[in-house]
Amino acid sequence: MAATLRSVRDLDIAEESTADAFLLALQSWPTTGIPVSIEAWLVTAARRRAVDRIRRAQAARRSLVRMTGGWSGVTGPADAIADAAVIGDDELRMVVLCCDPRIPVADQVVLTLRLACGVSTAGIAAAHGVSTPTMAARLTRAKSRLASAGPRLDLPDDATVDLRLPAVTRVVHLAFTLGHTAGAGTDLTDDDLADRAQYLARVLHTIRPESPDLAALLALILLTRARTGGRVDDDGQQVQLESADRSRWDPELIRAGSVLLRRAVALGGGGPILVQALIASAHSTAPAFGSTDWDQILELYSRLLRIDPAPGFALGRSVALSYAHGPAAGLADLDEVLALGLLDRYPYAAGARAQMLERLGRRPEAAQEWRRAAATARTTAERDFFTGRADGA
Repeated sequence: MAATLRSVRDLDIAEESTADAFLLALQSWPTTGIPVSIEAWLVTAARRRAVDRIRRAQAARRSLVRMTGGWSGVTGPADAIADAAVIGDDELRMVVLCCDPRIPVADQVVLTLRLACGVSTAGIAAAHGVSTPTMAARLTRAKSRLASAGPRLDLPDDATVDLRLPAVTRVVHLAFTLGHTAGAGTDLTDDDLADRAQYLARVLHTIRPESPDLAALLALILLTRARTGGRVDDDGQQVQLESADRSRWDPELIRAGSVLLRRAVALGGGGPILVQALIASAHSTAPAFGSTDWDQILELYSRLLRIDPAPGFALGRSVALSYAHGPAAGLADLDEVLALGLLDRYPYAAGARAQMLERLGRRPEAAQEWRRAAATARTTAERDFFTGRADGA
């Protein structure tokens, strides 16, 4: 879709033509066979469908012009097909395009996740704590706002890329978060989405190597992905950090992430992405759960909350507090956070409370919290994990 949009500059035409191409593939490949280059076949088919749509639209406009006596002011995004390069990478270009400052930030985020990163509507809805129909309607409105933001879609050049980098960084990080812990489906992770976010982060760092935020973003992703192998046991069941087999962690990714993190610090970074990368580093470099520097992590979460008082970061601070100063202190802090009602649909908030209650020996209450976590789980893997903890409490 990104490659097609680069040619036609019309979001609806690009989206519809891409869908046409996939439908044509399903209809023709069983007979003709799968092409050698699947991507090239799909891009070619989508562009041909786009040209057909534009020609039909132009014919309709010519008829309208004749009917209205030759009015010459009929223009629109389908008036020209251009293949002007802006950013060399089509996927990254799509992200930058969606992060259009002429539309609200919330619209930028959901459009990027859906159109540029391929996150399902259900997954985006889960990440934002709303129902799938609500998010579907929001996406429709967001696409309309982007399409009507100007006479034609803004194709950002290098000058506008820098202005959009904060929003681009934010949505690529959110996409990775939704890949690392899926927002819908059966599996705990969405590896395709995590791979795509990691790729975009690497391209961003390549084109802007002096940006501390982009170095920190890639460092955060690598340090987090390094621990992926320890997130499940031999049976494929989810395990918590304290029970993770650290021999399954990827030392090469930890080293690469650590180098990038030092680079980000040297470049003068101090934003929320950098602080999150420092937290990820503290976890990734601890040789055992018991040797984790929880005082450092607690201080980093406090610093993070001063920059961005998000409820998820407040939850992280409560967990760090429970290990630095005991579960009673952590539980009291967490209850204050939960009283705000901003984490009601987030299963790991109830899971964190259940774990603190278990550490305090309050197992019946813990079982109730584990069941509450299961009721708000986004994926089958999460639901099975929380249900198992409730049964064992």
